[in-house]
Amino acid sequence: MRTQLPSVLLIVAVLSAVAVHAYATLEEPTQPGWDRIKKPEDYQHALDIARFAVRRHNRETDEELRFVRMIRGYVRGQYYKLVIEAEDDVASHKYETLVRERVFNRVRELIYFRSS
Repeated sequence: MRTQLPSVLLIVAVLSAVAVHAYATLEEPTQPGWDRIKKPEDYQHALDIARFAVRRHNRETDEELRFVRMIRGYVRGQYYKLVIEAEDDVASHKYETLVRERVFNRVRELIYFRSS
């Protein structure tokens, strides 16, 4: 019994450290049901959806916005809510967009694109 005590203490210490680390890195979404994209610049799929939103907005409004970057984003099922920066010939502006992507047939639908 005495030789098992150090092993048990080591396991408890490791599990405690893992639990503390997991709790410390947990990010609370700002809206219920939405999962935050933690590093937007590293999430290529969301960047593709942001570029799609700018292209579709340009097509629908005859504007000529250029995608600059994704500031933050949230995912809930088929929906992507993104805050992006886009520029025209004069200045850059923030926009909020909501895009639905049907995964089974890769169809994307722009729900809205508005100034943030």
